[in-house]
Amino acid sequence: MESNFDIAALFASLGFLELSILILTAFFASVVSGISGYGGGMTLGLLVSPFVPIKLLVPLMSVFVLFSNLSRMYYYRKNIFWKKGIYFAIISTPFLIAGTNFYAAVSEKTLYFCLGFGLAFIVILRRIFKKINLNIGWFGLAIMAIFYGTISGVILGPGSVLLTALAANGLIGGQIIGTDAFVTLINCIIRLISFWNLGLLNLDALYVGSMIGIVSIFGSYTAKKIADKLGVNMHTIIIEVCVVIGGVIMIYRALTF
Repeated sequence: MESNFDIAALFASLGFLELSILILTAFFASVVSGISGYGGGMTLGLLVSPFVPIKLLVPLMSVFVLFSNLSRMYYYRKNIFWKKGIYFAIISTPFLIAGTNFYAAVSEKTLYFCLGFGLAFIVILRRIFKKINLNIGWFGLAIMAIFYGTISGVILGPGSVLLTALAANGLIGGQIIGTDAFVTLINCIIRLISFWNLGLLNLDALYVGSMIGIVSIFGSYTAKKIADKLGVNMHTIIIEVCVVIGGVIMIYRALTF
């Protein structure tokens, strides 16, 4: 399913103001995800979603998230819980590939519904898990990996599921952020390979995503510097409000497609 959309031409047509807004948003998104552990791909994805085809949205954001988590993984490399991260990544991979195949196979209208309801569902699910104070062992971590892998090939922002799983399994603070960055990095690599093989990703999209992603390296550095001084609650609330609004907009697009 080859995409004929010329993303390079689209971004080349943007003026200085539009490009500045995009770069600043990419920086802000990477700072937010660096502090709270998730939300970067969703924040930037909601910004660019009106300009790119729905079939290209998750592949393009996967490139940005790859850079964001590569830099975050470096800054938190001493905190990574390698055993649990590798375990989670291995189990989630086949379900991730199944999710990307579903993404490529269904209609654009279905994808709008999936993204819209998926974004709202992630917010609700995160709050439920937080309220019940979920505790899981290795088996529970495997179940969460299956769920995470499946949805991460279809929707924006599955990171809150991964964060919840790691926290419920006993990881704390920097261990959660570092291990999350490692798992997400592996997830993005598998996702990009799968999207490339499915014809939903080309060199232009990789180039544009990489240019945006480079900005995230500076955002991750900034996040590391302020993570211990600034609380994440307000960031989380802002992210969730934006995500719900974005979900409603995508559902509306599906109904009027």
